Amino acid sequence: MIIGQLEGLRYDLRALEEWSLTDSELRAVNVEVHRTIAILTATAARLAGAVEERAIPREDGSASTTAWLAATTGITRREASKLVSLSRVDAARGTATRDAWATGRLSTEQASIILKALDSLPDWFVDEQHDDAEATLLEHAKDFGADDLRRLANRIVEVVDPDSADEIIGAQLERQEKQAWDETHLSITRMGKGRSSIRGILPDVQADMLKTVLEGLASPRRDGAVFRDVDGDHSDQETGRLDHARRMGLALCELVEHLPQDAFPQAGGVAATVTISMKHDDLIRDLGRAMLSTDTGLSASQARRLACNASLIPMVLDGASQPMDVGRAKRLHDRSQRIALAKRDGGCSWKGCDRPPGWCEAHHLKPWSQGGETSIDNGALFCFFHHHLLHDSDWQARLSHDGVVEVIPPPRIDPQQRPLRHARHVKHRPRVSEPV
Repeated sequence: MIIGQLEGLRYDLRALEEWSLTDSELRAVNVEVHRTIAILTATAARLAGAVEERAIPREDGSASTTAWLAATTGITRREASKLVSLSRVDAARGTATRDAWATGRLSTEQASIILKALDSLPDWFVDEQHDDAEATLLEHAKDFGADDLRRLANRIVEVVDPDSADEIIGAQLERQEKQAWDETHLSITRMGKGRSSIRGILPDVQADMLKTVLEGLASPRRDGAVFRDVDGDHSDQETGRLDHARRMGLALCELVEHLPQDAFPQAGGVAATVTISMKHDDLIRDLGRAMLSTDTGLSASQARRLACNASLIPMVLDGASQPMDVGRAKRLHDRSQRIALAKRDGGCSWKGCDRPPGWCEAHHLKPWSQGGETSIDNGALFCFFHHHLLHDSDWQARLSHDGVVEVIPPPRIDPQQRPLRHARHVKHRPRVSEPV
């Protein structure tokens, strides 16, 4: 009978035509659908517990209830693991939470937060303290979403036992930190087409440190077009600004390229440094490709950009692929030159960009491959984004006669190609007094 009812529900949901709903109906149906999802998920967790209790996965040849659930339903192992985990929470605790979840008054995530918070309370807490903690969190769940509720749940001990809260929460944090370190991992997987996927788990503290740095680098409140999308594929159509995830990805690239080389581990007396190999003719013509010592290919233009500033050593090959020259630090602007460039340019030289000197790269105005010197007069500071743009597009930069770096837009942007200067180098014209 229950199977027939579920089939009827699925049929009714498939027959729903959202276009036929009024705005008020659409709002109401949206809420009810999510309540139904919560109810169904609560039921699924109960069923997972029953399946495990009857040892059905073992009988069917599965190594675990999680593996069995994933195999029989098509959900991911992560989703299956969460359901199984919820089914294992002490059934003697959280009765009111389970009831609210089963009737759709709590989302699955809210229920999970409360049940796990109750399960982690100290063993010596009496029933009255458990009930007090649960009632408090259920009350909070009416007003707060999952993220805020999680923060409140982590401090629920302050409500039910304020005298012991610091000691209890401190012990909980120690356990959580140890578990986080035990579960920390990182994998970098090639996806093809020049892309790699990064997945992993970090402890909250280190993750927040990394996030804080990246958020600072990716801030949309920075002046200028540091994180504007030239093609418009990943941006807001009105403002042209990149979405948050895209900015964070670019910020991570920027951070990686600016890691200090002297902090790299030593192996056999040599720092863990990546080298670039490319043919001399390709370097001169800015065509073809280069190869990293990790056997990864990259374009000639990107190789030239990285050779300007990154801790990568270029190895130029002749026609027979024999090394002609292995670039050293002389190819990079040294500390004294960087100080002079910082004083002269004041930061990124692109009009409207507010990247400070510390996060800028020294760009060769005349490419090294074309005989350009590594000098102050042939150098200019540009941020990560704009340095990319100079190497990967038809924008150009030059040093004007008065020692100010100017950026020359391509004809498609400005047919007259009028040079652009940063506002920090624009001199105010003296006001001319009007005749009396």
